Amino acid sequence: MAKKEPETVDRYQIVAETSIEQMGYVLAALAKMGVENVGYKLITDVHRFKSRERTVHDVSAEDFTAAYVKDNARFTPAQLVAHFKDAGRTASSAYYALKKLMQANVVRKNGDEYVRVEALAPPEAKRTGRGTTPPYAVANKDLIATAIRGRKQFTVRELREVFAKEGRPEKSISPILTQMIQRKEIKLVGKGHYVVLAKGAKPAASDKTKRLEKDKQRKRNERAAKKNAAVAEAPAAHIAAMNGSGEAAHG
Repeated sequence: MAKKEPETVDRYQIVAETSIEQMGYVLAALAKMGVENVGYKLITDVHRFKSRERTVHDVSAEDFTAAYVKDNARFTPAQLVAHFKDAGRTASSAYYALKKLMQANVVRKNGDEYVRVEALAPPEAKRTGRGTTPPYAVANKDLIATAIRGRKQFTVRELREVFAKEGRPEKSISPILTQMIQRKEIKLVGKGHYVVLAKGAKPAASDKTKRLEKDKQRKRNERAAKKNAAVAEAPAAHIAAMNGSGEAAHG
């Protein structure tokens, strides 16, 4: 006799996920469908890294940096980054733009700072038999004279900024200042710090110089007094000599 196979009944276990907002609707729907023994558990996701949306600016980072360089002939990377952050831009975009401007020969690294290429020293003018042709309409000495006009003091750093804006080499400043000191127009009072002297005025003498001048004047006075005394004694000695010879003749 053949063995009778047991009767089978099929059923399903449904596994699904839904949001907190849709949870009530899902349970109600399952109940209407006659689904029993519905189980569920709460799952909490922790988002540790939230991707930041990229901000798109109307002006590219390269053009933004080029505008900054146009107004600032000399600057440090930190100053450029601060300028970017003030405008809501990232530091990485500042370094990227700076790299692009260096490749385009707009700026050049000079020590710890960057300098606009136009502000670097231009190539020396070619010398001819009649001398060197001046490269500027206004001479460097006149540029300095205009910069310090009406001022009582100034610094070399200030003159460097003036020369940088004009695209002139900074090495031209020191020789001109030396000539101005020799002409008694300015006086060095500290490292890179000068005061402007009145026209024709002499710088104040040091205490040592004053003592030397005083000693020289005293010696001049002593020599003059001795000379005057010698002149005064000469007629008296002559008269005494004459009197002595007369007495000898009458005796």
